[in-house]
Amino acid sequence: MEYLDYPDKAKVWIYQSSKYLDADDIAYLKVELDDFVSEWESHGNMLKATFEIVYDLFVVIVVDEEGDRMCGRAQDGSLQLMKKLGEQLEVDFLDRMTQSYKKGEKIEIVKMNDFTTLLDNKDIDENTIVYNNMVTTKYDFDNNWEVPLKDSWHKQLL
Repeated sequence: MEYLDYPDKAKVWIYQSSKYLDADDIAYLKVELDDFVSEWESHGNMLKATFEIVYDLFVVIVVDEEGDRMCGRAQDGSLQLMKKLGEQLEVDFLDRMTQSYKKGEKIEIVKMNDFTTLLDNKDIDENTIVYNNMVTTKYDFDNNWEVPLKDSWHKQLL
């Protein structure tokens, strides 16, 4: 995992798929994302960037801004790419209402509104592992992405 060599303050974007990605989807994403990060620029300079596809569900893009903040156009580039890839693969990477939690060894994909029902039915509780796709740095990705619901922004649903 190349991103491990990046500094803790490296910028992170997490795009969760609306469904599990199959082997063909992942192979296609790897080619497209590799092309994108190898040509990604900000302020006329090449960005040091990489990506990971985690659990066949999450696309994680990591950028080391190296002291120079990325321009808005560069940030928008990843958003537009994920929108285009989602359309091509018939998945949604941009729906922030799609969330997930761990049930045993499996990750369940749900809509945000379903969390309340899951809590009421005691299918999940404050110790259920959730995925905090709002993290923005490598440090937070490594330490605060997979966390108990009580330690995530999801706790407001309790």
